[in-house]
Amino acid sequence: MDNVTYQVLSRKWRPQRFQDVVGQEHVTRSFQNAIIKNKLGHAYVLTGTRGIGKTSVARIFAKSLRCLNRLEDANPCGECQGCKEFDSGSSMNVLEIDGASNNSVDDIRDLVNNVQTLPTFGSHKVYIIDEVHMLSTSAFNALLKTLEEPPSHTVFLLATTEPHKLLDTVLSRCIRFDFRNASVESLVGHIKNVANKENITFENDKLIEVLATQGNGSFSDTLSLMDQVLSFSEDNKVTEDTLSIALGLARVSSIRNLVEGLILGDSQKCSSSYLEMLQENVSVKNITNNILDSLYELISKIDQLNDLSFSQEVLSYIEKSTIDEFFWIFESMARDFSWALESQMPEKTINIIIQKHAKRSQILQGAGLSVSEVDPKKKVKNEDPAPEPESNWVQEMQEEEKSDTVEEQPDFQPPYNSEEIKPEDHKPLPTEASEMGSSEITPETEPNGDNWPSFESFIKKEIPAIYAELEQGNIIDNLIKSDDRVVIKYGFSEASKLFYEHLISGEGKEKIESLMKDFFRVSVAELQLVFLDSKEAQEQSFLSKSEIREQERVQAIQEKEEGLRTHPIIQEAEKLFGKKIDKVKVNEE
Repeated sequence: MDNVTYQVLSRKWRPQRFQDVVGQEHVTRSFQNAIIKNKLGHAYVLTGTRGIGKTSVARIFAKSLRCLNRLEDANPCGECQGCKEFDSGSSMNVLEIDGASNNSVDDIRDLVNNVQTLPTFGSHKVYIIDEVHMLSTSAFNALLKTLEEPPSHTVFLLATTEPHKLLDTVLSRCIRFDFRNASVESLVGHIKNVANKENITFENDKLIEVLATQGNGSFSDTLSLMDQVLSFSEDNKVTEDTLSIALGLARVSSIRNLVEGLILGDSQKCSSSYLEMLQENVSVKNITNNILDSLYELISKIDQLNDLSFSQEVLSYIEKSTIDEFFWIFESMARDFSWALESQMPEKTINIIIQKHAKRSQILQGAGLSVSEVDPKKKVKNEDPAPEPESNWVQEMQEEEKSDTVEEQPDFQPPYNSEEIKPEDHKPLPTEASEMGSSEITPETEPNGDNWPSFESFIKKEIPAIYAELEQGNIIDNLIKSDDRVVIKYGFSEASKLFYEHLISGEGKEKIESLMKDFFRVSVAELQLVFLDSKEAQEQSFLSKSEIREQERVQAIQEKEEGLRTHPIIQEAEKLFGKKIDKVKVNEE
């Protein structure tokens, strides 16, 4: 009888070489270079979420340091005494410690005493401390001196999922590497690689993607789930049924049927698919997450319909509809699911929510609106009179909003664009003036080389970086100009002190004055930079140009939000759904 012990996939397929580590090239390449160039640090911190390769990389690095016949790419040979000793787990020169169970000061003192001992052979002695953040403060303090001045033969590798819990004094003595979470694409590739070597087959690639998604960015968690699924399968074949039963997930086909019913307005199909999943003991949260995932995929691939696994009838509906409708469905369902999961009857409430969104066309028709087939490539022009409510209901709301907000600008630009702001809308400070006799130059004057606004436009084009610094201040007195001299007084508040200091101490002031001479055609130009403390700024009601523009931007957004809140269609929708809109967000693009 074969007595070979089964080895779980996460251990069996643990990386053995640097290139076997998936998705952490920035870490593995750094370790390889350190070994090849013989520029080793004495302590490293490896941080990141669980199951992404921190300990695996630490073990490969330790094994490579102990290898007597290291390969050219810095990988261990696997054949020498050091490698065999490491593989057997009997090495006295590589100590792997669990910080969670060895976190007392006495445990660390034993380690510190051991550090002074030379390796039995080879050049390095390596200490791997996993979950190092679990060490007590006193244990850290006992380790601190050793981390600061370790023996030359010692290398520490500290792995942690919570680096913020480490003392700053510890972090400052270590080289830190942050591991990245694995992407779904990386996990899918890893699953396929392992499945190919283990002769595991999947009914379709969609099941691999579902398994990768459930792994939540962790390689070890993903392979553990794969083991769990295999325990329910026969002949190493993973089907939709085995995956859903083993992990308690909704079938891919069931979610697809529900979402197709939702899109086509078939509430009966939606409800029956939902109830069928509940009978199969799939959790409500799992169902809602899968519905939103499917809708998100639809929106993400709206321009690549061939990549979606829906029926031709659904694809035709999507092609004739606008993306606004699917944005609304996703946002509305996500919001409703959030409170429904906390309600007294989540199962029934979510069933009603799904049916409500499937019946959206009927509900909106009752209010004189409709969800109809609209070509998304056609643009509705503002100047075209709106016919009877036959257009897409979301487009209609947006077009009506535009016509209410902007009456004289067919090509609407946001009112907070600095070049669109009208001077009469905001007059916080005195404007520039000229003292050439009795003439006065104001910002309303046409740019002619004789006023400050035209100079600002000039400097914005010539030296944008300096113009950006000037934007953090503002003029505080009239422009003085004579035949051969021009003077401007420019203020900065405490909020923009950094820009004031940079201009006055660097070359910025000189460059501006040089440009002033050329622009105003004078031999003397003087830029008087003035710093205003809080009291002075308050007394003068001083605001920088950027602050004025920001106030106008915020005011414009608030006015637009208020216009949306009081929009007749929004108010009608609130009555229909019996809910108040709690948040309005204006797209600033």
